[in-house]
Amino acid sequence: MDIKPNTLREKLANGHRAVGTVVYSWSPYAIDVAASAGLDYVRIDTEHAFRRDDMLEQLVRAANMGNIVPIVRIDKGDPYLARKVLEIGAGGIIVPDICTPTEAQAVVQAAKFPPAGGRGYSSMC
Repeated sequence: MDIKPNTLREKLANGHRAVGTVVYSWSPYAIDVAASAGLDYVRIDTEHAFRRDDMLEQLVRAANMGNIVPIVRIDKGDPYLARKVLEIGAGGIIVPDICTPTEAQAVVQAAKFPPAGGRGYSSMC
């Protein structure tokens, strides 16, 4: 799959308004509906109902195929989730209940590649 530009990031950087919705469903068809409505992004909430199977990847794939940016809300305190969600193609993450600069820095470390963070990468990819 080709890497597509993050249209949400571009729109916000240019001072435009972005419109999206929240999806609590584990059906890729819910993402298809959001994309068909012409929204800019969809927030997929995994903080309260996270499934440890391939369904999140299917939701992110559906969003990417529908040209809508998937933003995934993950649990605080688990850097593994930030890295994995970005690696399956999320256009962004939301980490709730960040209260200190130290907590925010930990999320950045988990999400970004060096030198901005500590996320690993493989030369085999």
